Amino acid sequence: MKSLILFAVLAVSFGSTAFTTTENPIKNRNTTTNCHNLDFTLINETGYNISSIFVSPTTENEWGEDIMGRDLLNDGESVDISFHPGENDKKWDIYVTWEGYEADEDVHWIGFDLSTISEITLFYEAKTGKTWAVTK
Repeated sequence: MKSLILFAVLAVSFGSTAFTTTENPIKNRNTTTNCHNLDFTLINETGYNISSIFVSPTTENEWGEDIMGRDLLNDGESVDISFHPGENDKKWDIYVTWEGYEADEDVHWIGFDLSTISEITLFYEAKTGKTWAVTK
């Protein structure tokens, strides 16, 4: 299971910030031709107010810092997530916490090929612990 770590570890491994929200977009003039557009809009339909969003390449065993860019993403709201232009990983996992979150309530979605997705709507069924997403 992935564990939370400090952003410094990601900054070292990526060489710079890999993603951000549109409130704080990152502009890098040193883009490579093999890069993918990984930016997407995340829509919260979990039934909970999300307090943190973490994303990590599927190949990684660690989560980075909260990248939501604001205090709360209410149920039914959306946020735009932008990646560093030099990011090459295509498949990503998403982990969220919400108001009243308990540490034993890990909720995540795995294996999104963000090079082919522009929108992700997250769903969660608390009674069963089932997560699912609809992508565009």
